[in-house]
Amino acid sequence: MTLEQIYYFKKLAELQHYSTAAAELYISQPSLSYSIKNLEKELGSPLFQRNGRNVVLTKYGKEFYKYVVEVLEKLED
Repeated sequence: MTLEQIYYFKKLAELQHYSTAAAELYISQPSLSYSIKNLEKELGSPLFQRNGRNVVLTKYGKEFYKYVVEVLEKLED
């Protein structure tokens, strides 16, 4: 897991849309998808569930999000 993947996860969790998140991160949508897929594979749990053109956090994603926010706040301090 990389810090980059954590930032990508957080942005996608907040925006709930791959294309919008990718645009705000200044990366391509396929790059974001690939990074999130690798993160999910590494963690062994799905973090997002597709909901039409958007995504929502799974229960695992919601738990992970809590830790991500906490860690990133500490890093930024």
